[in-house]
Amino acid sequence: MISALISIVLPIVLCAGLGALWEKFKQPVDRAFVTSFVSNVGFPCLLLSSLDRPGLTLGRVAQTFVAGALAVGCFAVLGLLALKVLRLRDRRYLPALMLPNTGNLGIPIAYFVLGNDGLVFAVAFSTLIQIGHVTLGAWLASGHMSPRQLLKNPMLYALALALLKLGLHIEIPGPLAKTLDLLGGVTLPLMLFMLGISLAHLQVKSLSRSLFLSFVRVGGGFAVGLFLARALGLSPTAATAFIIQCSMPVAVLSHMLAQKYEGPSGEIAEMVLASTALTVVTLPLLVTIA
Repeated sequence: MISALISIVLPIVLCAGLGALWEKFKQPVDRAFVTSFVSNVGFPCLLLSSLDRPGLTLGRVAQTFVAGALAVGCFAVLGLLALKVLRLRDRRYLPALMLPNTGNLGIPIAYFVLGNDGLVFAVAFSTLIQIGHVTLGAWLASGHMSPRQLLKNPMLYALALALLKLGLHIEIPGPLAKTLDLLGGVTLPLMLFMLGISLAHLQVKSLSRSLFLSFVRVGGGFAVGLFLARALGLSPTAATAFIIQCSMPVAVLSHMLAQKYEGPSGEIAEMVLASTALTVVTLPLLVTIA
């Protein structure tokens, strides 16, 4: 268990650490380009390549989307209550509490625990969360979202293509599939690299608040996942994958959105670190209960 957990977490730490060192040595980086590339190229390719997996059907995606949408609604309620307790009226904290790190942490953990059978459910849930980041998350972080902006979002078209592929059982040609894998594969390292750059300037100003919100994200997410999995009667494999994904920490993409729209990026970076550490520590207990 410990060695497998280290193999999942260590690459995340190393990628973020590289970004921090890059910034400390004052090496050049075009933040605007990286953010634009990840949003407009990396994530759509990652979505299409993630859903190109054996055993993933339109029915499984739909079932997971319904459960995931209910979970995100519950996360929103918990987040609003937590912000009210802290007397924070800043909506820009909500994406971090509502949309967990289901991609570069949740999917590997689900695969480690459940194998390929659980992977298809984890990928489907992660797809919903990715769409949530670029729609709901962007709206909360920026304060505005017009239908025209939504229609310009490449993720929506990538999702439509992915669902069409699943519904019609279309095989992606080999060269195109490899291209999607290559472009999608750079997305998570770039996000972690940018997180490291932000952490290089991190000044801990409100550690107690960040710890409290991190507990709401991980502990509250676990409680919501456990309740909904039982209430919806999910199969054992689907339920375990669902609970694992609900319990994941604050997503790196929430930090990128906060940076892009000049939100509380420093405190969200603290939450990414604190909630990830909390997930790592509690993971054995989480898996046992789930």
